[in-house]
Parts: sequence; C-alpha cells; structure tokens
Amino acid sequence: MTNEAQLKIIETALLSRTQAGQKQIGWKLGFGSPAALKALNTSKPLIGGLFDAGELESGTTTDVSEMTKPCLEAEIAAHIASDIPENATKEQIMDCVDSLVPAIELVDFHTPPSDAETILSDNIFQRGWVMLPSTNSGWSGGASGLEIHIRQGDETWDPATDIESKIGHITDGLIECNRVASALGRGILKGDIVLLGSVIPPHPSNGSAFSVTIPGIGDVSLNFQP
Repeated sequence: MTNEAQLKIIETALLSRTQAGQKQIGWKLGFGSPAALKALNTSKPLIGGLFDAGELESGTTTDVSEMTKPCLEAEIAAHIASDIPENATKEQIMDCVDSLVPAIELVDFHTPPSDAETILSDNIFQRGWVMLPSTNSGWSGGASGLEIHIRQGDETWDPATDIESKIGHITDGLIECNRVASALGRGILKGDIVLLGSVIPPHPSNGSAFSVTIPGIGDVSLNFQP
C-alpha cells in the first residue's frame, strides 16, 4: 500500500507535469503483477497519473529514437462514467466504470525499476498511451471471460486469459488508486481513464507494429519508426 513518503513522491511527479502545462486526464496502475509486488515488497500496485500530452492515436507512427529503453505494455483500461466517491466500495466503483477496453502503454525504462520510490519519481516511466474509446457497456462481467490478443510484427502471444491473475483484481487496484487519488486532493473523476495493468511484462518496441485486441470489444495499435 502506498505510504505517506510515496504519496509525496507521486505528488511531486504529477505537479512537475501540470506546471509544464500538461492536463491530467486520469490515472495508471503499474507493477501490480504477483511477481512485481513480491519484487517491490508491496501489496498494492503503484499509482501514477495520465496526462493529455501522452495520448497517442491508434494506428499512427511514434518516434522512440530519443528514449533509452522504450517498451510496450498490453493493457486493459477503464473509462470512468462518474466521480468515484472517496472510500468507495467495490460495488460503487463498478457502478462508476463506463467500460473496460484494450489499451497500449509506452514506457521508457531509462533507469532500472529497482524500488518503488525510483519508479514513482518518474510517474512509473510513463511516456505515452492509446486506448479504445468507451463502448458504454458498463462494468458488465469485468475481466471475467475476456481475452487479450497481442501481436508485434510477425510475433503473436498466446491469448491472455484469467486477466486478474496477471494484473491483480481490478476492483482492488481501483480502490488503491482511489485512495491515492483522494489523498492527493483530485480523486477519480467523471471522464477519467485509468490504465489497469499489463498482461505481459514490458516488451521492447523493436521498431515493429504492436497491437492489442479484446475480441468482441475492439483493438488498438501503434507503429514505430525503424
């Protein structure tokens, strides 16, 4: 669980971006897999912010030549339909989710992610993201029964099933995100988007097109300059 010292680090990381003219439009959860939680000796995912400057358009080409170690994450993400109350229950949070959709996050591991404080100080290495627009389908069954299909160039992964075994329970992650967001004075607001975690470890961009699909919902993709 995020402690007071880590809250201060998150606050500083987010403030540096808003002072640079960026607008916060949501949140992201990171390092929530069982292996990551164990490595960082924590019980909850790390929390960072999403900003308008990082939004990418699906299918477009992104230049990562100035990044040290650009990596891609195949994610599931939430569109938020209404402000989430402070100390909201799981049921209240589910009622506030407008839809769950596929997403891609671009990160730059310029520094080894050895401890939570280092990771949080650079907003969990977040550099860009793309996600499918809301399907307005509500919580529905959550991640139950969903599959995430991932492709990079000619390489494909086995469909990712049992998603919450890879990223943690979505409602638990959103409760932690809401706790942090509320402690920072903003909360999770109507219209926000929240990246919930990657179903695969961060994968090098390799200059190849990368796509993430949830059958029956839709797909997003990014291309990269060689």
